[in-house]
Amino acid sequence: MKIFKLSALCVAAAFSYSLAVLDLPNDQPKVDESYWKAALDSTWQGLIRRNIDPYSAGAGLIHRPKSEKPGDAVSEGVGYGMLVALYANDQERFNKMWEKASETMWQGSYHDWHMYPDGNIPEGGHGAATDAEEDIALALIFADKLVSAGKWTAYTSPFLQKTYAEQAQKLLDKMWESKQIRSEGVVAPGADWGGYDFVNPGYFSPAWYKVFEKFDKNDASRWTKAVDKSYEIISKSPGYSMGMVPDWMTPEGGWVGSSGLGYNAYFESRAFYKDAIRILWRCALDAVWFGEDRAKTFLKNALKFINDKGGAPAANFYQIERAGELLPAEDKWMEFNGEKDTTTWRYRREHSHLTIGMWATAAVAVGQSEDRIAFSEELAKFYEGGDYFGLANDTSGALEDTLHNEMYFDQFLAWFGASLMSGTFVNVVDAIDNPKTATPGDSSSLTKKKEPIVVSIPKVAAREGVRMVRLGSTVQFMSPKPVAWTVYDMNGNKVADAFGQEFLWNGAFKGVYMVTARGNGIRYTRKLINR
Repeated sequence: MKIFKLSALCVAAAFSYSLAVLDLPNDQPKVDESYWKAALDSTWQGLIRRNIDPYSAGAGLIHRPKSEKPGDAVSEGVGYGMLVALYANDQERFNKMWEKASETMWQGSYHDWHMYPDGNIPEGGHGAATDAEEDIALALIFADKLVSAGKWTAYTSPFLQKTYAEQAQKLLDKMWESKQIRSEGVVAPGADWGGYDFVNPGYFSPAWYKVFEKFDKNDASRWTKAVDKSYEIISKSPGYSMGMVPDWMTPEGGWVGSSGLGYNAYFESRAFYKDAIRILWRCALDAVWFGEDRAKTFLKNALKFINDKGGAPAANFYQIERAGELLPAEDKWMEFNGEKDTTTWRYRREHSHLTIGMWATAAVAVGQSEDRIAFSEELAKFYEGGDYFGLANDTSGALEDTLHNEMYFDQFLAWFGASLMSGTFVNVVDAIDNPKTATPGDSSSLTKKKEPIVVSIPKVAAREGVRMVRLGSTVQFMSPKPVAWTVYDMNGNKVADAFGQEFLWNGAFKGVYMVTARGNGIRYTRKLINR
C-alpha cells in the first residue's frame, strides 16, 4: 500500500481534462455545472457499457437489462438514447442508434414500441409510443442544427436514405397523420389510440412543440394547438394545485380508473408515479427555454408542494386523491428479470436519483438558489462517482441500490435532471441561432470549497501516471490508461466502481476507504480518510 503525502497545489498544474458533453454557452439557471457535466460524461459511458454494447440483437439500441423480458428494447429508449447521445456530443453513437431503430422498429409512420431480446417485434409490440416519436424528432432537429453550425458532420441514413432534417419532417407529419396528435391538438399516447378518452400527460412536451413549430416546413401553425391543448389538460388535472398529474387521465381531468392502460397504470392511475413525474422535466424545459408562464405556474405549485413536504429529501412518488400522501409503504414491484422473485423487487415509494432528478427540474426552472443547491446536493448522495446513478450498497432498507434499481429508466431520468441542473440540456437551435454569453450558476458544497488539495505522488506512481485531486467532497482519480477503479470500505464492501481513464467519486461519507486501480500496467492502492 502506498501512503501519499498531501500538498496544496493548483488544479490547473495537476491535470488537464476536457469534458466531452455538448457545451453551448447559455444563460440558463444552473448549479454545480462542472460537477454534473463530469457525471454526465461518465454515466453516458456507463449506459454504453451496460445498455448498448452487450447486445447483438438490435446492436446499437438502448436495451433494458432488467425488465419482464431482460435485454429487450423499447422506442422510448431510442428517444432517450438519442437525446443523451446528442447532449453527450457523441455523433457516432447517435447515428448507430438512429440507424438500428430505423432498420428494426420503423414501420413507415412510426417506430414500433417494443422489440424482444432476439430482435423480433412481438404481436403486442406493434404500435407507436408518442413520447418516443416526439423525442426522436427533437433529437434529429437538434442534430441537423449541429450539422449546419459545423459542430457535427453531415449524415444521411443508409437505410432510410434521409438526412436528419428529412426524417424529422416526416416524423412531424406522421404524428398528425397517424393520429398520435388529434386535429384539436390533443396528444394521444399512441397512433389512433386514446386522446379523446384518455391521455398520458407525462408525454406532453410543449417545449418540443415550439421547436417543431419553428422547424416544420409543411404546417407550422398546428403545433400551437398542441401547446395550448397540453396546458389546458394539465390545468384540469386533479393534482394541479400540487403540481402533479396522474399517470393516466381523461382530457377533462377525470380518472381513467383502469389498471389495464399502458405500462405504468399502478394505483388505478391515480398516483403521481413513473409516467406522470416526467411532466416536471418536460414543463421545466418550456419554462427555461421559452419563459412559458403556464409552465411556471404549474411548477411553482409543484415546488411549493415538495418544499412543504421537506424539500429535496422528500422527492418521491405521491398519491393525488389523498392530498399528496406518499404511496403505501408496503407496496412492492416485483417484475425485474422476467419473473416475480425475492431478489430484485423494490418498493413503489422511491426516494432515489430518479425522483430527485425529476423534482430538481422544478427547482431549476422556478426555484431560488437555495432550492437548486438543495436538490443538487441531494442528487449527489445517489451518485458515487462511477458510471451510473445509484448506490452500490444501500443500508437504509429502502433498496435504492444497483441490484434493485432498473438501470434503465432511472438512469435516464436522473441524467435529464442532472443535465438541466448543469446547463447542458439547452435549446440547441436557439443557442446556435442566438448565441448567449455563458452565465455562472450556483455552487453548493459539491463545488464551493477552499483551494483543492492535490496528491503529490512518489516517483514510481508518477511513472504510472496516476493522480488524485480532492475538491470538497469530490475525489477525482486519473490514469493515463483505462483501468478498473474500485472503492472499498474497511469492511471490504465495494461502495463504488467504474472503468476508464477518470473516476469521479462523491466521497461525502465519513470513514476510511481504499481505492484501487488495476489494468493496463497500472496497479495503484490509496487510503482515503474522510473526517
